[in-house]
Amino acid sequence: MRIHSREEWAKLRTQGGGRYLFRYGVVGRGIPMGIVVALLIELWDPSGAMPDALLETHFLGRLLLAVAVFSASGCISALANWRVHERRFEEKG
Repeated sequence: MRIHSREEWAKLRTQGGGRYLFRYGVVGRGIPMGIVVALLIELWDPSGAMPDALLETHFLGRLLLAVAVFSASGCISALANWRVHERRFEEKG
């Protein structure tokens, strides 16, 4: 979980929740983790001939699936983080 200062959070909050989810869920977690996992799976696959296998459709499908799964889980995590910060810096009446 990423912890933001009050000033940092105020700036992030004005940009909106959608942008926060995209930045921290998709770009910050989904794409990098999806690429790493897809590459690791391909490296461990005994039938794969690296690096030629990286241009085959089965790898591209695996890459898209991994990016989608990690983006979804990253968005769930980012949403939870958003809600934690909303409660943490909630304006008292």
